[in-house]
Amino acid sequence: MDRKKIKILFTNLMYLNRNYGAQGIALPLMDKLNKYFDAEYTFAIPERYFENDILFSREYGFSIVAAEEESGVFLERGFLVAYILYPIFSLLRTRKLKRITKKQKDLYLNLIEKLKESDVVIDLSGIEFVGNCSFLGKWLSYITITYIQRLAEKYSKPYIKYTKSYGPFHGKVYRFLVKRQLNKLPFVFVRGESNLEEVKTLNLNVPTFTFPDISVVLEPAPKSWAIEYISSLGMNPSIPIVGISPSAVISKITSSNSNSSCGSNHIKLCKKLINFFQSKGRQVLLIPHSLEEKNPESCDLELSKKIYNDLENTSNVFIVPDALDYKKVRAIIGLLDFYITGRYHSISSALSMGIPVVPLSWHMKYQDIMSLFLDDFLAIDCRTTGVEEAFSLIEKYYSNRQWFNRDKVLEKKEEIIKQIDESIEILVEELRKYT
Repeated sequence: MDRKKIKILFTNLMYLNRNYGAQGIALPLMDKLNKYFDAEYTFAIPERYFENDILFSREYGFSIVAAEEESGVFLERGFLVAYILYPIFSLLRTRKLKRITKKQKDLYLNLIEKLKESDVVIDLSGIEFVGNCSFLGKWLSYITITYIQRLAEKYSKPYIKYTKSYGPFHGKVYRFLVKRQLNKLPFVFVRGESNLEEVKTLNLNVPTFTFPDISVVLEPAPKSWAIEYISSLGMNPSIPIVGISPSAVISKITSSNSNSSCGSNHIKLCKKLINFFQSKGRQVLLIPHSLEEKNPESCDLELSKKIYNDLENTSNVFIVPDALDYKKVRAIIGLLDFYITGRYHSISSALSMGIPVVPLSWHMKYQDIMSLFLDDFLAIDCRTTGVEEAFSLIEKYYSNRQWFNRDKVLEKKEEIIKQIDESIEILVEELRKYT
């Protein structure tokens, strides 16, 4: 097959090094596209993460360009509403009037040059247009999400959103604006049936499909590596291991429902689960899934350390302390006897490895991925389920595994991979128009 050359600019993944969810989307997608194209890939990375991603980008053979989305919105006067509202919203949120520096102007111009060089722009964010957050958060996010799309339009570059979750879409004005942006796409790929129903309420004019998240297809590192690694932590591979992945996202969610397991209650639930598994003679491994040095409040490793340090008894409790890659983390998850996690792509890893998993969820996307593999499953809605109820349900699903048939889960995986390949075929057909 003659592989035509194409230059692709990927956006909206934030950062890649130490971010296993972003790797779960980016790495297998590049592998798939390489079968069809002689492709050059560039990722737009926020400037604060740029240095951290340089070595990672070299290892995996792609380029990165530093971007300043915020300053870009300030500078791009063509987007009049955003140009007027964004500074006001930022001021209300931070209480500081921000000034644009020469460095930020240069970053903006560099991004524009990279955009002009590209044949197509593909947004890889895993979830967008989440309308049930704070007023300021919702609109600031909307402006930054649509900013790159507007730039692509300005410079006549095709713009595509790859498979992701959307919504919920709250408010008539918000729904109208989201619908307008999505209708500019050649198609919309939604990950999951429940989310598809949500998107259908917008009555879009473009083809809309549901496909599984591409992270399912990524192959893990060798099992021998994972066994050697956990042994280096002081664990015994022959004794059952329960994995827990606390989520910095869930720990920051404030819920109007006092009976929830969000916020500080997320930490309480994790501690209660650790104590329970210790009493059963199990080893407990805390597996951070998103490590962010620049913002400790958003770092799963820092949250895991806090939980560990607050324990009265730390015997048989361990933490994955290193910045690994997604393949290695998936291999570690493959050694678990049972897994409880607040991160979407760690669920993908568990299911693709045939490991029984219970999600601690805050969005319908968790139920969507579980329903791809299982008919009977537990997904805790942290916004509406208190600590005691969540613990009781998890204990029940841990003790009775009739809901989980590993062979059937792995059979489902093969069907899911075929569906993912369908999404790649549609994407490739579209990309060939630009080569």
